[in-house]
Amino acid sequence: MPSLNVGFSFRKVDKNDYNLVCDWLKKDHVKPYFYDEGLANTLNNLRLFVSGKNHNGRYSFEHWIAFFQNQPFAFLMTSRIDGPYDAQDDYDKWYEEGKETISLDLLIGEEAFLGKGLAAKMIRAFLLDQFSFADKIIIDPAEENARAVHVYEKAGFKKIERFFPAMDPIPHWMMILDMQTLLKEASK
Repeated sequence: MPSLNVGFSFRKVDKNDYNLVCDWLKKDHVKPYFYDEGLANTLNNLRLFVSGKNHNGRYSFEHWIAFFQNQPFAFLMTSRIDGPYDAQDDYDKWYEEGKETISLDLLIGEEAFLGKGLAAKMIRAFLLDQFSFADKIIIDPAEENARAVHVYEKAGFKKIERFFPAMDPIPHWMMILDMQTLLKEASK
């Protein structure tokens, strides 16, 4: 499997990471994007995950810590889009029978790592290391989060659809990354 590791490593969140991730979610640069029901869902899923559960009754998920040069700096959340296909559902509408679709959400928690050009590289390294088997990855940043949209485009995501998630009154972009394209680029 190709790797763009270049100082990155990843592991699943465990109980020892709980307070660190909670602290990151309280940071001023994170709060505009993790709030209200979205923050409550993230915290609930984090509690479940560190207790050994990876399903909240609606969907399964995994939580990850990203390290750069052995320092924890980012929190990543992934979930398989299990379907069935539902044109009315913001996420299940991207389900395809026989295809592996993964949703991704993330944040850089440590301020010292912001603005260093690491986010797109970290995303690519993470996807190659952990999800090279997937067909596509979806991510849904708030439209107003221009920095995140730019980073995701640098990582290889393409804007597909503008939508309003059920739990958020502001518009978001549904962005998709084709893993075969990423794998080909990484093998060059």
